[in-house]
Amino acid sequence: MHKNSRAIMGWFKNSVLNENDSLKILDVGSLDVKGDYNYKEIFNEPNWKYTGLDIKSGNNVDIVIDDIYNWFEIEDNSFDVVISGQFLQNIEYYWLTMSQIERVLKPGGYVCIIVPSGGPNYNDDLLDCCRFTRDGLKAAAKYVGLDILRIGRDGRPIAKPWFDVYVFAQKPRKRISGNNKNIEGRVNDLEKKLEIIMEKIN
Repeated sequence: MHKNSRAIMGWFKNSVLNENDSLKILDVGSLDVKGDYNYKEIFNEPNWKYTGLDIKSGNNVDIVIDDIYNWFEIEDNSFDVVISGQFLQNIEYYWLTMSQIERVLKPGGYVCIIVPSGGPNYNDDLLDCCRFTRDGLKAAAKYVGLDILRIGRDGRPIAKPWFDVYVFAQKPRKRISGNNKNIEGRVNDLEKKLEIIMEKIN
């Protein structure tokens, strides 16, 4: 996470969220390797509870998940806000992770995703799978049924080399039809039901 990404996240907070609301906030990909720069401070409000999620334990991580594509550790509709900055580009099948973001978000809840549109490959142990355009990030949000509030790209010279793309979105309060539920969501639900049945049989 870098300075411009932090600025976009602060803009999301100030333009979309209400400090007087009681909010549970989940940060996906929250691990702070350097130990001094993350989004937690932005969401440090008396009525808000910030929770960091990642696939590795470490600084700024409250929940460690076993599978980035299936968050069995978190129930459906658990969080009012889900944020993620500089993380989806490190995931091979990011649209499956987007499905999990939608699943754990409460109806009416808000999402902020920030990803790079440019920049060099990483030189560390992280996967570096892709860069996003506005249309690509918009498609990922639409794929899981989120309503897009704002989407854009930070093209300022100061935003070099990453030129972050961002989306502010909201989960609809009511689904029109069960047919709108994405395929991965239905598969996950079936897997959970099968696990329960197998536990009862055993």
